[in-house]
Amino acid sequence: MNTLIVPVLIAAVLAGGAAAQAQQREQQARAQQAKAVKASPYRSVEASGQLKRGEQLPARYRTHHYVVENWKTHRLTEPPPGHQWVQAGSDYALVSIATGEVQEVLVSR
Repeated sequence: MNTLIVPVLIAAVLAGGAAAQAQQREQQARAQQAKAVKASPYRSVEASGQLKRGEQLPARYRTHHYVVENWKTHRLTEPPPGHQWVQAGSDYALVSIATGEVQEVLVSR
């Protein structure tokens, strides 16, 4: 009977330790995410619903689908190196490719 109890106890202790480690990693990941959100130097565009210079463009607008490749057709100036025009609704934003910071906003009328 003892030969059966010892392996069961060892398995229970190991399983509990693994669950505790997984929970600790999850808590650390949440803490890092919260810290990253607070440390961001940009205000979110989603907070106000409008694009403003100096804010960070939401990630969904940074996909290729919203990038304006034919900027001449839309009567936009040529973007400087490291920047691109992005269409967000009826507005256009000149955005830094590396940071996603909005450099200029053209509001359609």
